[in-house]
Amino acid sequence: MTICAVLALGLAEIAAATERPINPMPDGAPQDATDQSGRRQRGQAAIFARELAGRRMADGGRFDPDDTVAASSTLPLGTTARVTNLRNGQTAMVRVRDRIAGTNGRILNVSPKVAEVLGVQRGGVFPVTVAPLAVPQADGGVRLGAGTGLAGQRAYVTGRDRATGSGRSE
Repeated sequence: MTICAVLALGLAEIAAATERPINPMPDGAPQDATDQSGRRQRGQAAIFARELAGRRMADGGRFDPDDTVAASSTLPLGTTARVTNLRNGQTAMVRVRDRIAGTNGRILNVSPKVAEVLGVQRGGVFPVTVAPLAVPQADGGVRLGAGTGLAGQRAYVTGRDRATGSGRSE
C-alpha cells in the first residue's frame, strides 16, 4: 500500500467519524429493514434537540430544526408522511430524512418545528399515527401510502425534466 493510499484511508476515516448521522443505527441492525408498504403506523414520537442543528442526517443533508423533517425506524428515506398527534388531533407533513432505532414503541423523531405544529410544548414522547403519502421503492418508483386513500398504487412523477428542459422525461 502506498503512502497516498494510507493517507486517503486515514482521511476517509476522519471524515466518516465527523460526518456520522444524528441517529446512527445500532451495530448489527439491518440497514434495509424498511417498510415500503405505505401502511399507517401507530406509536410514540420524540423531538430532536435543537442543539443537533447542522449535524449530518442519514440522507446526507444537514439537520435544520426549522425544517419539517423526521427520522423513522421503519420508513424509507425520502418518504413523505402525515403525522397526527393523538393527544390533540393536530397534524403535520414531514419528510423522512434520518433513521432511528425503534425502541419501546418509538417510531419517529420530529424536528422542533414539527413538534410546534403538532402542539407539543415540551420534550418527552407523545402518541402519533404516521400515514405515509409517498413511499420511495427499491426500484426507484414511488408507492402511494395510506395517507392518500390510494394505498399500494404506483405513482408516476411528472414535471419538467431538468436535463432537457422539456415537459416530460424520455
